Amino acid sequence: MAVGWLWGGWGDCGDLHAPARAAVSLAPMTLAARDILELREAFPALARRRNGKPPIYLNNTCMTLRPRVVIDALRRYYEEFPTCGGGRSEGAQKLDNWFQDELRVYEVAAREAAGRLIGASSADEVVWTRNSSEALNIVAHGLRLEPGDEILGSEREHNSNLVPWLEAERRLRERSGDPELVVRRFFELDADGDFDLERALAAITPNTRVLALGHASNLDGTVIPAAAIRALADRVHAVGGVLVLDAAQSVPHRRVDVEELGVDFLAYSLHKMCGPSGMGVLWGRYALLEQLDPFIVGGDTIADTWQDRVDYKRPPGRFEAGLQDYAGMVGAAAAIDYITETVGYDTIRAQELALNTHLTERLAPLQCDHFWLLGPEDPARRGGVLTMSSPSGALINAIERIGDEEANVMVRRGMFCVNAYLHRRFDRLGSSKNNLRASVYFYNTLEECDVFADIVERVVKSPLDHFDDE
Repeated sequence: MAVGWLWGGWGDCGDLHAPARAAVSLAPMTLAARDILELREAFPALARRRNGKPPIYLNNTCMTLRPRVVIDALRRYYEEFPTCGGGRSEGAQKLDNWFQDELRVYEVAAREAAGRLIGASSADEVVWTRNSSEALNIVAHGLRLEPGDEILGSEREHNSNLVPWLEAERRLRERSGDPELVVRRFFELDADGDFDLERALAAITPNTRVLALGHASNLDGTVIPAAAIRALADRVHAVGGVLVLDAAQSVPHRRVDVEELGVDFLAYSLHKMCGPSGMGVLWGRYALLEQLDPFIVGGDTIADTWQDRVDYKRPPGRFEAGLQDYAGMVGAAAAIDYITETVGYDTIRAQELALNTHLTERLAPLQCDHFWLLGPEDPARRGGVLTMSSPSGALINAIERIGDEEANVMVRRGMFCVNAYLHRRFDRLGSSKNNLRASVYFYNTLEECDVFADIVERVVKSPLDHFDDE
């Protein structure tokens, strides 16, 4: 079984200043100092100080910081029109209610913006959820699968795109009476964790009803190319299946177009792109949403009820039970506008590449028995993500602790909700649970990357001076 560190084998730690195992191109130009300063000034959290030092936030894969324009949008709802909404497509109408009429304008605009962001043909294809996890659960519970149907994914799916399908497998096993029924299958990735289109295509069978894939990895940043997704969509459609795309880690960083990709369902979260917590999107082709059974029901999901029956609304209303996060909708629209108009995807991509290239150039020569970098060698194939893996939890703990205590560096340690993949690849190396991820966004700087890299270098050079208890 192949493992997935950055350059294949390990080396000793004899010369920590030796050249990297493979050449890495010089870092591309980052944003001009004036531009990055202007962008950073929009984020109140970056103005904070602890021990006289600013925060260095390198945990953007989990959640990004919020600009003031989004915070102000949330405040606007609570201060100006704090009421329940009436802007869902079915039954939406002008109400004789001052606050509701105002809120409805924002609701409608937010749903349109969320759909326009990914190239949806209609705002009615946009379902508000709390996050991508809930969106994927709606699909996994709503599809009418039968024993004999198969669900396919890669070996490295986020728990949010794995566990709902394992639950579907459990339900089908119960229905069939066969506790060994195989429903969820997976295909392998390349040795470095990159996507292998031929393996994926070969894994699709006449029984494949669902192909559920993560568009971009939160572990190592690798992205499935658009052409590959399109080829997979065509193949799975040919056997009567659907393609479900977990786009939580792609929509915040690059243009995504559902028509270009040919996917059938897509999920993304606003908290990963400067938006409010508790706001996610499920997009689905309208004809498929109509066939999807609602998951959480009651409240505003119904057109009418009687004592013995219920008529559900058409999509998207049938999937949006109860009182919604109206402030979140207002904030979501502000975040989408900020990302696409104020910052721009080209700026995001260029800044992430420059920062990750610089960070890779700093850390690649330090690789040895103590740690290695996950994912492909080329930082351009890893987005804004750099993840260290180590057989020693003490080393990972020390880097995280020193970074926090001395420089307010915020990174992420653990298994990042890809436990199954890490167990499969790295249990025998003793490193599956010992991972440290630094993830950048457009407001991060080269100087911040250097602070983190300096701490890593100091610990790796003299680990016994810094090790914590595991």
